[in-house]
Amino acid sequence: MTSLIAYFTKLGFLESDLSEFLSCIKTRNFSANELILADGQLENYLSFIDTGIVRYYVIANEKEITFDFAFKDSFYCAYDSFYNRTKTKIYIQTLTDCQLHSISYESLQKLYTKCETAKKLGRIATEYLLEKKVKRELDLLTKTPQERYSKLLLEQPKYIQQIPLKYLASYIGVVPETLSRIRKRIT
Repeated sequence: MTSLIAYFTKLGFLESDLSEFLSCIKTRNFSANELILADGQLENYLSFIDTGIVRYYVIANEKEITFDFAFKDSFYCAYDSFYNRTKTKIYIQTLTDCQLHSISYESLQKLYTKCETAKKLGRIATEYLLEKKVKRELDLLTKTPQERYSKLLLEQPKYIQQIPLKYLASYIGVVPETLSRIRKRIT
């Protein structure tokens, strides 16, 4: 849990203030290519990725469409399902072996009623997920596929090599052959 503690310490929290929150954290391990969440399920966890990469996707017209990735030292969640307590329409899959530090919806709600630090931590996680969503939407509306790929390459250079080409292509909105041409132009 060192990475989670370090994340919040960088934001100004003292480790001693995190103890009640950390006592509710469950460490979960998943193998590469394992489904964490599927269409029709309820998201029960807000998770912090200690190691690994996860992919968000939907199935439309019998085709998987990747719409996001989450990497080490970041939060991930099917937030619409988690916060609204509704069944999700998305899939979340590990692309590599992953270790997650997760808090259940029920535990988080209980902490909110009795712990001011938990409210702040929950707000930070929610704001992170919302900011990430808004940036992604703006990128889709204002950047070319090459610019989206270049941005991902700049932000996650060591992890991008671990993502299959078909998922990267889907994420930036092109077919794999077009992504290959983009890669050649960049290098």
